[in-house]
Amino acid sequence: MIARQLKFLRLHEWAFGLFLLITACRLLVASGFSQAAVFVVMAATIPLMAALEFRWPHSANSRLRLILFPVLVNLVYPQLGQVVFILGSAPCDATLLRWDRSLFHETPSLLMSGWHHPAATEFMSACYVSFFPAVLSAFVIAIAYAEPRGVKLFNGLITIYAIGFLGYTLVPAAGPHLTLPDWVAHAPTGGAMTAFNAKLVAAGSNHVDVFPSLHLAITVFLMGLLWKHARRSFIALLVPAIGLGLATLYLGYHYAVDLVAGILLAGTGWWCTSLPLDHNESNPAL
Repeated sequence: MIARQLKFLRLHEWAFGLFLLITACRLLVASGFSQAAVFVVMAATIPLMAALEFRWPHSANSRLRLILFPVLVNLVYPQLGQVVFILGSAPCDATLLRWDRSLFHETPSLLMSGWHHPAATEFMSACYVSFFPAVLSAFVIAIAYAEPRGVKLFNGLITIYAIGFLGYTLVPAAGPHLTLPDWVAHAPTGGAMTAFNAKLVAAGSNHVDVFPSLHLAITVFLMGLLWKHARRSFIALLVPAIGLGLATLYLGYHYAVDLVAGILLAGTGWWCTSLPLDHNESNPAL
């Protein structure tokens, strides 16, 4: 029975579960079982929810199985700063800055300081904030559609989160806006939206969430799906999506290499959505 249930774990369940178990093992080595236990428990919920649907196939259980992942994403993300601290990982801002300077002569966040204008900052801040309702909408749509379309969406989206979160713990960095004195001295100013975005980032960031850029990875991933399945929505959202990508640099939140990694990660997400589901994935009872 257990072997059959594990066989029917979905791609995103394997991906996020593997990230949780890798993190648990690293914490176990660094500090003992007490710190690792939280991640072990979270990993255990994944096959348990799959077993629930396997034992009692119903549309409600299918959706609960999907709902688990937005919950896990929001439980794990705030803990990653503490995870990095426990692991004793050194900040990698200097490394990322060096990579930027080797590729672009200077990190684009500093090069864009000449663009700073209150109106531009307001626009960039609004684009950056738009990421959060976009991701929430993707979660809601996936859960509403459930199988098979919602499962395919999560196969890409949650796999992106799993790889991105692992990247945060392997290459922790805070970003130019917190580490580069030259950028801080020329930080852009704006109005109400700029202030709102700054407070949102300050309150919500775990301060290791730079490499890769999940803001860009998920935006590119979702825009790619819109191009394929909802062309009018793609056209309507193209300007704010481009603005969001530029905002990651303009507002000093990312190095350019973070964006390169994010684009590659988006491609991984697209590939995951293209994989066929197991022929038994969609339960005829649903």
